[in-house]
Amino acid sequence: MEPLLQRIDLYDYDMLLANSKRKFVKKYDFIFQEGSPADYLYFIHKGEIRMFKEIGTHKELTIFIRGAQDGFGEVGIFSGNCYSNSAQATMDSTLYVIEKGEMESILAQNGKLGLHFTRWVAESLEASKAKIRDFLLFGSEGAVASIFIRYANMYGVVTPTGIRITEAVLIQDISKHIGISRETVSRIVNKWKGQGVIGNDSKYFLIKDIAYFKKMLACDRCGVENCVI
Repeated sequence: MEPLLQRIDLYDYDMLLANSKRKFVKKYDFIFQEGSPADYLYFIHKGEIRMFKEIGTHKELTIFIRGAQDGFGEVGIFSGNCYSNSAQATMDSTLYVIEKGEMESILAQNGKLGLHFTRWVAESLEASKAKIRDFLLFGSEGAVASIFIRYANMYGVVTPTGIRITEAVLIQDISKHIGISRETVSRIVNKWKGQGVIGNDSKYFLIKDIAYFKKMLACDRCGVENCVI
């Protein structure tokens, strides 16, 4: 999904940042937590932010991860009075923060900018729905397969032997993304390695048969163009 700030022209970009305050957050800092008042929208200058929901004791479900030139907090800002998930920095990050009232005023006066925001929010909701669909309809294996497809879309390089994921992938990270135990993820991954669907060199995975995952998740019947985490 194209980051929000890359969708808009330079004038609107500068105007948004001019009406925002700069904020630095360290790795693992919370920007807000589920249920807290939705008073601000955030733009990411650099860094990475993970949005997630707690679904039980020591169990979390990643809604999405946003990086540089993107934004977050839109669900709380545009749909209610409180944030419906938590936001935590996965690395040291620099943000721009704009108040809800100021953001609403800007959008009320700028239809073109409002259209960009509408499309961004709609695409975000579609991507989130697709992820939840994969988890609910296809069980634990479908949830893990969904993560591998999303990693392939974000970091995959096509090679003669398959799609090599250029970023390190940890079992514990997959577990956090989908809210199932590390043991379950490890069992599924080892099963696929035994079947020759995937391989790995330490933390770096090679998807040898991406069609296996796409068939499992009925990707040919999904309208989301670019699934990402």
